[in-house]
Amino acid sequence: MLYAIRRSYLRARRAVIRHRARAVRRLAVALAVAAAAAGLCVAWYAIAPPAVPAFLLIATAFNLVIGGTEARWRLYGWRTPVASAEIAWPEPVQPGSEKLSFDIIVPLRDEANVIGDTLRGLLRQTHPRYHIVVSLCDDDTSTIDAVRAVVRENLLANNITIITDHYANPTKAQQLNRALDVCMGDVIGVIDAEDDVAEDLLVHAEALLARSGADVVQGGVQLMNLGSGLGKWFQVHNVLEYFFWFTSRMAFHASTGFVPLGGNTVFVRREMLERAGGWPLSITEDCALGVRLSTEFGAKVATAYSARLTTREEAPPSIFNKEAGSLFWQRDRWVRGFIEEFLVGRWLKMPTLRQRVLAGYILATPILQAISFVMLPAAIVIGLLTSTPVGVALLLFTPYIPIGLTLVTQLIGLHDFCVKYGKKASPWHYASLMFLSPLYQVVLSGAATVAVYKYATGDKTWYKTGRVAEHRGVSGSMTTAA
Repeated sequence: MLYAIRRSYLRARRAVIRHRARAVRRLAVALAVAAAAAGLCVAWYAIAPPAVPAFLLIATAFNLVIGGTEARWRLYGWRTPVASAEIAWPEPVQPGSEKLSFDIIVPLRDEANVIGDTLRGLLRQTHPRYHIVVSLCDDDTSTIDAVRAVVRENLLANNITIITDHYANPTKAQQLNRALDVCMGDVIGVIDAEDDVAEDLLVHAEALLARSGADVVQGGVQLMNLGSGLGKWFQVHNVLEYFFWFTSRMAFHASTGFVPLGGNTVFVRREMLERAGGWPLSITEDCALGVRLSTEFGAKVATAYSARLTTREEAPPSIFNKEAGSLFWQRDRWVRGFIEEFLVGRWLKMPTLRQRVLAGYILATPILQAISFVMLPAAIVIGLLTSTPVGVALLLFTPYIPIGLTLVTQLIGLHDFCVKYGKKASPWHYASLMFLSPLYQVVLSGAATVAVYKYATGDKTWYKTGRVAEHRGVSGSMTTAA
């Protein structure tokens, strides 16, 4: 009894010490930021008159690079005639010619209301040699029951394996690695809990692996719910981020040899994955795996996209609601993962200078875009409030050219998305793109700022992104997933 009391006391004492240490780190960072701001103010008043034009020119050049790069990547698929052909899926392997076997890992945490339809969809795959490995937490009884119900429906097929384990602090990477221990297939795929997958995805994946000789295949992923009503204004922006990434930017990255991996619709040869030791224990295990495979193992990555074969999922249902699923806190997690990969520096091992520059830029993009978003209006305000040469003042507005071009592509892209996916956009969706894009950037920049602060203070807390199956037209109870 006394031993148990002492253990409880020591545990509580250690928690208090950790909390105090975290508070001290945060206070130190806040003081450092305040001191830096004060120093900048003093320096500004000391050197402002001669330094203003130089600062404004540097800020303008920076904003032009960020905005121009974004516009260039968005337009790659349109301005490059062969881009679509470069990422087109090949014809599927013919029935009876399949040589590879697939293990599809589905990691789950509190997914009872969406997993049934996902598994039933996966069971309709036309490839004859595939197995589904569902990785669960042992305390997640509702999801376990939902998975077992699907297994009972398909006893004759017998191609679902359930893996349950105990995790003190469960993460997607831990569950993926636990499932990898029992996988025997030639290729390991990852599908998320709410994904709707094309029935012939695997026969196309085998065809691409055979044609390209790749170690990794990244297929397309598309958010589907455009949002309805004022409270969902941000979803159309989120949908188009994915649309332009997989229809255009992914083709550009494939042409340069560096393709960041997504969290699902990824297929990796098991031998390569086991050599790499599975998924890195990171809050963005997909990004970390992609960087590691490319830099340390020289993996060849093939990409493919078509609307018909794209895996369909949902945009987060809210901006800040952690329980329902939050865009803001999802981006906080993503950005911290990117920061970690950038600072670890594995990307510096890419074989060519161009690949190193591209990889570094991609990992730093969320931070660079947040800085640009702040610097753009700040530079204009400073230019208007100080004595600035006319030529410099006019140059301050040039970064709005690629921004305007990006806005035009957003409007065209929404129409293109609706045509490809059989959706109907309302005038409200177009109005949201035209007038609320700055607000969307405020949300992303705020998430990036919080991510930098958390990383600097050693705060490792993160929040899972909720599932409500909006892309299926289902309004169920709230669930969460890594």
